[in-house]
Amino acid sequence: MKYDPHKNGSQYLENLATSYWASAALFTALDSGLFEVLQKNSNAETAAVAEALGWQPGPADRFLKLLETLGLVGAYNGTWYLTQLSADHLVPGAPHDQRANIRWRESLTAEWRTLPEVLAAGTRTLFPSEDVSEADMERRRTAYLQAMDAVIADKIDEMLPMFTDALPENAAVLDVGCGSGLFALSVLKACPTATATLMDIRQMIPIIEAHLKSWSEAVYSRADCAAQNVLEHPWALDQKYDLIILSNIVHATAEAESAGVLKEAAAHLAPGGFILVHDFFTEHDPVKSRLSDLNMMVNTYNGRAYSAKWTADVLKKAGCAETVFVPLSTDTGVVFASRDAGRLDDLALDPVRRLMPALLHLGFADVLPLDPDAVVFAPFSREKCVYGCDSAFSKTCITNRDMSYDETQALVKDYHHALLLCSEPPTQTFQRRCLAAEGEAFKSGFYKAFVFWAGPCSICEVCDPDTPCANPSHHRPSMEGSGIDVYATVRRAGEALHPLRRRDEIAKYYGLLLLD
Repeated sequence: MKYDPHKNGSQYLENLATSYWASAALFTALDSGLFEVLQKNSNAETAAVAEALGWQPGPADRFLKLLETLGLVGAYNGTWYLTQLSADHLVPGAPHDQRANIRWRESLTAEWRTLPEVLAAGTRTLFPSEDVSEADMERRRTAYLQAMDAVIADKIDEMLPMFTDALPENAAVLDVGCGSGLFALSVLKACPTATATLMDIRQMIPIIEAHLKSWSEAVYSRADCAAQNVLEHPWALDQKYDLIILSNIVHATAEAESAGVLKEAAAHLAPGGFILVHDFFTEHDPVKSRLSDLNMMVNTYNGRAYSAKWTADVLKKAGCAETVFVPLSTDTGVVFASRDAGRLDDLALDPVRRLMPALLHLGFADVLPLDPDAVVFAPFSREKCVYGCDSAFSKTCITNRDMSYDETQALVKDYHHALLLCSEPPTQTFQRRCLAAEGEAFKSGFYKAFVFWAGPCSICEVCDPDTPCANPSHHRPSMEGSGIDVYATVRRAGEALHPLRRRDEIAKYYGLLLLD
């Protein structure tokens, strides 16, 4: 759901306008009990499915065929079955059960319909009825917790290996606005000597205590609950913590309030301890983070999406010596902070993924991981530079004269990591960004960092091809001039790229940053 100028614009708009069709189909399939029917009756014929759900066979067959295209059901020899996706996520007992999350998203439809009124009023306009009973409120809180647990469960599995080995023996953990306590309890499960304080508003404590019993005694016996409104400072806590978790908390309030929560967390950090802020950040998955920002606008009093940079700046002002942002493989990311410079080096962070936010901050539209073995070489590429480029013989670097075709292949294959740097003209700006990216990578520890950019070298205003390069420190070869098939290479990274068909069409530039 991101516009690509090298794809059909009308189709993109059509897809935007009809995206609710797919979610309506998912909600209908889930709410009807279709997946449970197929779970109990594998390889069911259409008539059997229709009878079980009270549907007409003809429409049911058409609906099932749509779900098949969406990957939610499979068909074999005239019968229907659950795909692995649905078996893993959409039925009772599924290992990655997402039913609560999907139903919660469905429940937000009414709030999203108020978007025009919210934009005009500047604040949320649809609120829960004042006469809602406490029992209904508790049911809503429970549904929300189940939804958020479904959202974060897989993300916790990705985050735990980053920090658990860096925690000391008998580590003290604080989970701020803990919800069901899933995150902190997962840490306790991974760290057998750790203890945790599960902190949330007093209304949540009975729900948290009920959730605790779903864990083994070896885990829940090391957890205590603390009733505390995170917006009331100072927090009534009498100890410092080795790990303070703020997962999906910062986005819940306005800037001043969220900054206050971060500063209060920093005040309770033990020497050498870590703050972990997990949230959606505007630098990562921009479309989803902006949609989440609007979701806060229509569904909360003053919540919003923040950048990882803003979060890091607040934490530094609160006394944290160092921070690092790590985008997760999904739509969220994590900011780690510590008062002790150097402690972040003890975290097990993917150095390439850790570098990507810094490169995006340089102004690239996107930064994509690429296996160096996926780089495609083709002799035609160098020849096109010589015989099809307006800059041929007017620049010193229309082709990579310093390395042969074979030497360039050997160079690329010598690396274990690479990133595609995606941007747009002007050429000089793009090439200067590529140089900055190489420098950022070098300073981050990738001492072999080397970048190939796109297009004729445009660093200098004047270039004399008959003399040695006057600016060798800023001289880099282009991908195409080095014999790299840029079209085939970027497609292997999932990018769309085609030759320009009109003068006003947007060009897409790619650089290749090799890392080791």
